[in-house]
Amino acid sequence: METKRDRPSSEKRAPAGLTSAALLVLGILLALLGQFFFSYRPTFWRDGLFLWCLAIVAFGLLLRQVSLGRGARRDWWWVSWVRTWAYERPAQLLALIGGITFSLMAGWGARQRNPSADFGGLLWMWLFGVAWLLLAFVSSFPSSEEIRARCSNFFRTHRRELVGLTALLLLALLVRVGDLEHIPANLGGDEGTWGMEALAMLDGRIANPFASRWFAFPSMSFLAWGVSMRIFGETVAGLRTLSALLGTAAVLTTFMLARELWGSRVAWFSAIALALGHYHIHFSRLAVNNIADSLFVTLALYLLVRGLRARQTIYFALAGAVTGLGWYGYFGARLLGVIIAGYVAWRSVLDFRFLARHKHFLLIWAGVALVVAAPLLLYYVDHPSTFSEGFNRVSIFASGWLARTQEITGHSAVRLLWQQFWKSISAFNYTPDPTFWYRPGIPLLDFVSAILFVFGLVWVVGHHHWPSNGLLLWWFGLALILGWVMTENPPSSQRMVIAAPAVALFVGLGLSGLMDLGKRFIHSSAVLWQRVAMLLLLLVAGINLCYYFFVYTPTRVYGNPTAEMATELARDLMRWDAGPYPGPYPGPYPGVVYFHGPPFIHWDFGTLRFMARGVEGVNVPPLHDGEVPTPNLTRGAIFVFHPQRMGELEDVQTQYAGGRVRRVYATAGDQLLYVVYEREPLGSP
Repeated sequence: METKRDRPSSEKRAPAGLTSAALLVLGILLALLGQFFFSYRPTFWRDGLFLWCLAIVAFGLLLRQVSLGRGARRDWWWVSWVRTWAYERPAQLLALIGGITFSLMAGWGARQRNPSADFGGLLWMWLFGVAWLLLAFVSSFPSSEEIRARCSNFFRTHRRELVGLTALLLLALLVRVGDLEHIPANLGGDEGTWGMEALAMLDGRIANPFASRWFAFPSMSFLAWGVSMRIFGETVAGLRTLSALLGTAAVLTTFMLARELWGSRVAWFSAIALALGHYHIHFSRLAVNNIADSLFVTLALYLLVRGLRARQTIYFALAGAVTGLGWYGYFGARLLGVIIAGYVAWRSVLDFRFLARHKHFLLIWAGVALVVAAPLLLYYVDHPSTFSEGFNRVSIFASGWLARTQEITGHSAVRLLWQQFWKSISAFNYTPDPTFWYRPGIPLLDFVSAILFVFGLVWVVGHHHWPSNGLLLWWFGLALILGWVMTENPPSSQRMVIAAPAVALFVGLGLSGLMDLGKRFIHSSAVLWQRVAMLLLLLVAGINLCYYFFVYTPTRVYGNPTAEMATELARDLMRWDAGPYPGPYPGPYPGVVYFHGPPFIHWDFGTLRFMARGVEGVNVPPLHDGEVPTPNLTRGAIFVFHPQRMGELEDVQTQYAGGRVRRVYATAGDQLLYVVYEREPLGSP
């Protein structure tokens, strides 16, 4: 029998592995850098301390490797896994290397290219790289006969569910695309600016998609809306269509996620609640990228959960791709990586074997997400302030709001944070949205859904040890804290669209839980309780649709009175006629608009820029605030007056006599929006 003492000395003292060597080199470098700061940059001693701590960790891991003998037998798991994978799947390794290379080349090339150049080639390079990267994780390609057989079997076994889901999605699409030109009636200033930025991305070339533009939003979002307008038209409806499609797709992914985690019944309840909820409908009809958050989060979580159960690499690769794509959307989608990482950490605490079982798959998720987002991350390396600009703008800490409010009110930070939390957690039952992004005047949930939401939340908290419920709580809680509690003026509805599907899931779980309790305490058939649930859902649908389309929409609250004024003025200017009012309005106004709007509204307001493209306008500053332009009447001119500057109308009438005056009032009341004074071109009869 061989003993340790009988083994060859070469085996007992084998050379260190790749990991041990890397730890040794890394530890020495970190120690040198740390000591450099201590010796020659003492004012930066914190940096030196941090580097020394990392060096100590590296040395500690090296000693552990050597003491256990692992340095002689094998490297860390990921090194051996990559080596084995490379030997067994050389074609997929080539696809992996190619995908990473093309993505990094696209990002690096974008950094070097002139901003006025065409970035179309780099965009296609990145798309090709992402596609190639995903192919590396496809284990095998089924034959056409296998695909037909699988599809036939799936449709046969899920025929009724597919018919019902198709009907629900068509209904969800209908309530989102119906009359997008006029619902919401106002085109918000941010929507108009979004449209102009989207058009600028395709102005004879493709602008840099791996950068940021207006308000530090990633330019890839503007490119998506620009492509959409090329398909659906450069109109208000065409501008908003992509949002409607994204909102409808989020209903489908919410159904898929709920079905995977809680079953078919909860999936139907949740999908219906989201499809017909007034909050999600509203943001599905706005031309901004907030609505994409609800699609990114549900799709990525579905792919992650599906991957954990099926243990197939392609699901984790797709989840990583969606996570990386989220960086090109609204800032809220960047929480997706934190949500998944937090969920993994929580599962690892509950089950110490969880990370060991899934570490290879989670590495794929993180790696693909990093590669997909790499071009934008490289841009942030060159523009670090842009990275956090969106959050710093609204953060109660970075913006100084908390300190200022403490000084003004005399309240403690704890009290102010509690007020922030109360406004946030009560947004779905009590506190209305205070912003003009929506401003419905009611909570974000209807009366019935609000009750079901609370019941579902209580049920989930009571069963928080279930992995599905823990994921939902982590998702909702993180979005609530970072999206509302830590930002100014909660509950600002535009920042919480990422949690709208989570709220719908709480509603679905609440209704499902009530059904179970009803069957337990009031013994009756399951069919009866199914009918009760459907009646409640029909009631929810009726309340939400009636409220949004017949109560909220006519008020024209969205976008504030400035947006209403700009929308009505733009529509007037784009259907102008030289004849007396009213006229047939055959086309855009051919003359010059002298806009007496500043400082309340300017001619470059987003709504006017987008809706009145091609109409020439000039800002006229208030008296003594700047040089007043001299009107040129050869082409004709109109003078538009904001209600706050009506005192200047008489002077203009006196100086340029012979014109016509028209007053335009709000449709939801007798509020004056603006006054138009039209002066015909010189020489006209």
